[in-house]
Amino acid sequence: MTNVLKNAEKIIKYWWVGLILGILFILLGIWVFRTPIESFVALSVFFAVTYLISGVGRIFFSVSNRKDLEGWGWLLAGGLLETLLGLALLANPGVSMIVLAFFVGFWLMFNGISTISTSIDLKKYQKKGWVWILLSGILTTILAFVVLVNPLYAVSFISVFIGLSLIFSGIAQIMISMELRSLGKDIAQI
Repeated sequence: MTNVLKNAEKIIKYWWVGLILGILFILLGIWVFRTPIESFVALSVFFAVTYLISGVGRIFFSVSNRKDLEGWGWLLAGGLLETLLGLALLANPGVSMIVLAFFVGFWLMFNGISTISTSIDLKKYQKKGWVWILLSGILTTILAFVVLVNPLYAVSFISVFIGLSLIFSGIAQIMISMELRSLGKDIAQI
């Protein structure tokens, strides 16, 4: 039992990180609602640039660590592929927007399922807010399915979906951080 409490204390120690992320997600969601077209274009460009930077980073990492890593060639190949994908997406903004729709859909699905899982864990600790966190995770997962089922349709409305999902994710992150803070206080009293 002592190991479980020590592990929980380590996790709970930085509860405020989720609070900050939640606030940032909500603010980003509001920005997306206020500037839907500009935010979607900006997100698709950011998406392409992220792939480009990630690829260049992997190339640099794999080459600089080639003597120490056995599978450095796979890292190099992955970096080259990411770099080429980033360049292709930057050169074709329309394709970048469609790929972004799928990427966002899968990201939302992962985030929604992760939030549902966290709510179930919080239920085990008998935290009262677990139901709202579960509901937020379910709503995020539903939005993910909407984006994935029809990405072409979703492209025209993706700003709304992204804005809503960012706000739902932000609320969930804030609620999780508050529950973790509460759990930390409970453990400290033991």
